[in-house]
Amino acid sequence: MSDSAMANTLQEQVAVDDLGSDRFVSRVNPARMGNAANIAYGGCTISIGIQAACSTVSATYLLYSTTGNYLGPALTDRKLKCSVRRVRDTRTFATRLVEISQDQDDGTPRMCMIMLADFQVKEEASLFVYSAPPSMNYSPPEQCLNTSEGVKDLVRRGIVTEKMEKFYMASFGFNARFFETRGAPETVGPNNLYGIAKTVKTPQHDLDITSKTTADWFRCRHPLARLQDQFSGLGFILDGALSFIPLTHSNKFFDDAGPCSSLDFALRFFTGDIDMSQWYMREIKTIAGNDGRTYTEARLWDRKGNMVAIMNQQSIMRPPKALVRASL
Repeated sequence: MSDSAMANTLQEQVAVDDLGSDRFVSRVNPARMGNAANIAYGGCTISIGIQAACSTVSATYLLYSTTGNYLGPALTDRKLKCSVRRVRDTRTFATRLVEISQDQDDGTPRMCMIMLADFQVKEEASLFVYSAPPSMNYSPPEQCLNTSEGVKDLVRRGIVTEKMEKFYMASFGFNARFFETRGAPETVGPNNLYGIAKTVKTPQHDLDITSKTTADWFRCRHPLARLQDQFSGLGFILDGALSFIPLTHSNKFFDDAGPCSSLDFALRFFTGDIDMSQWYMREIKTIAGNDGRTYTEARLWDRKGNMVAIMNQQSIMRPPKALVRASL
């Protein structure tokens, strides 16, 4: 997909068109990010599934949980199609099962993801209001550099090369179309370019892998019209980096591993009070790794310290083939 065919705003990226009978199609093709192949960023698929599910319920129902499985990679040269099944509709709850697919060259559909989305009518009051804080105190966004500034600062200080800068921006720069992002300097990813700069000693160098964090602040560059667009937008961005953050927190990159991609996800929202034009802080930690898989979590807070959402994923993470052969 050429640049001219790509979405210019997050609103366009997460939009769907109604085909009737609870079937929907993405307005634009999914985009590539962090992958050299013709494979779309997983957050595109999640966001379109959320948008389709939300389009079949009344606006009085708030999305609180969506879980799903990646069934195959989505391609960047064709649109995503969604078929929504209305599993439950009560006065309080609604549940939707969403099948997300793409048409193959011969016209037959190929499944990319299956998703379950749960909604609840907004409650009049809450007995408890609480949330866990971030793992540590991070610099506020006003004291953090944006993505481009941060990388250029690392180049200026001789920590990374211009070649690394160009590779990083080419791999992950798509996100800047939709979001202003500022990395927290106390964390790993903004300092080692998410593993590209393998020899960099980050501020968390001596911590165990399960104690390390990558954190950033982000806000949307353009307005989002409806709450369902906010939900879809968070589904888009919170998918980012979860499959490979164990590499980042080990000063490794994709070339240090075999297959590395998301297998499933769970995204839970704790409030419908979302305004992505404001600053939100995301913290990513990996929790466990075994049997060729990793389990990693992204937590999201608003400026007041209220937790807004959590996304966690299991991902495939195999060693490189050369290492496997050497161990046999």
